[in-house]
Amino acid sequence: MKQGMSSEVSPLASELLKMDSKELPSGLTMHSDYVPPANPIPFSRYYDPAFARLEYEKLWKKSWQYACRVEDLPNIGDRMPYDVGAELSYFIVRSGANEFRAFNNACLHRGNRLVSAQVSGSSIRCSFHAWEWNPDGSLKNVPSSWDFPGVDADKYRLPEAKLEVWEGFIFINPDPDAAPLSSQMGLLPEAFKDRGHGDRFTFAHVSKKIRANWKILQEAFMESYHVVETHSDALPFSGDASTKYDIWPSENGDISRLITPLAIPSPHLGDKASTQVAVDGLAQLFAMAMGLEPPKIDASKGNARAQLAAWRRETMGQALGRDFSERCDSEMVDTTQFFMFPNFFPWFGEGLPLIYQFLPYGDNPNESVMNVRLTSPLPGNGVCPPPVKINYLDFDDFFSDKAPEFGLAAHIFDQDLSNLGNIQLGLRPAHSAHSKNTLGRYQEQRIQHFHNLLSKTLGLE
Repeated sequence: MKQGMSSEVSPLASELLKMDSKELPSGLTMHSDYVPPANPIPFSRYYDPAFARLEYEKLWKKSWQYACRVEDLPNIGDRMPYDVGAELSYFIVRSGANEFRAFNNACLHRGNRLVSAQVSGSSIRCSFHAWEWNPDGSLKNVPSSWDFPGVDADKYRLPEAKLEVWEGFIFINPDPDAAPLSSQMGLLPEAFKDRGHGDRFTFAHVSKKIRANWKILQEAFMESYHVVETHSDALPFSGDASTKYDIWPSENGDISRLITPLAIPSPHLGDKASTQVAVDGLAQLFAMAMGLEPPKIDASKGNARAQLAAWRRETMGQALGRDFSERCDSEMVDTTQFFMFPNFFPWFGEGLPLIYQFLPYGDNPNESVMNVRLTSPLPGNGVCPPPVKINYLDFDDFFSDKAPEFGLAAHIFDQDLSNLGNIQLGLRPAHSAHSKNTLGRYQEQRIQHFHNLLSKTLGLE
């Protein structure tokens, strides 16, 4: 199977990695030849309420899922909600100096939602009748307790979900019989060894409602095939068709990865595309994001990507008071994204340091929520800045209008999201002979793998 497209000035990502001026970390040296079976993916998966119901019962109630970050809850008593559609609602609370818990988000009196936003306090108090719990879930107070002779404090602890922390990410699993998180992580710990997110923090966080099924939303960010049309303005400096895709089958965890090389032209532009234009275009974007003048790079001297990476090591090191001298060129320049089933996307390196999470919204399978964070390494002093507030965007809000904190990435997200409503609208009336996905065997293989895993999880193999 052909693994990407290249040109004289746009090598495959795998070839560029061999040219790196530094030693590559394990997250970039890992490779897999696994190719997922090409099973049919009917369009009905994206709009059928019965399929959505099956997902709630077999997927969301049974899987480890990333809920929030440790830095979101710096103090004991800090808490925030985690919702999966209208079916599941939990809140995460820091219950001790280094302890977190996940509780069902409903008062045990009459069901009132207990936590609806990032809040703080020494206790969890219902806004309806002031029933109150401690951060460890134990019952603290029931007003007029004489009127509730059947309320036993031991039996009225808040119901709890399993919770584990990895690299600053807080994961929960509603299934009391679930295996440990490590059983689902596969190669991720090895991939992020010495490059993890435990010493990073979130400096921008958006939660955006989308008029499309959560899987359509998620799949829009699992391949670079769409760049040629959706992000055509990035073709001069993005090696979209040179992207390297890898999938590791279930015995190593349900993990996949893409590496899209930047500072090279798209292979779609042909052999005569300009390497100088490519590196200058990306350098300008990096410089604008940091409020700096772009560096002067001479592509004729060879390995322009290494020159750009060296500039990034220096400028980021000065800005953060940290040493980036051992970070390879690809870490500083390229966009590398890992995926852990069902919906966790930790990015690798500094090219585009994002975290994605995609979830159902409400009880309508045609709507979803995208949670995206921009992250940064902690400053050299190790002090984490205060947690950022989530910027909630409604269905018709644009990143470029309402999320200026995302800088130039806001424009990219608006481009990505512009297609999704029409995709959702096109599924149900599609001709019966073509009412299923037709996926590229290489560039869209991560989507195929995702659906194969979903079928297995739902018992539909």
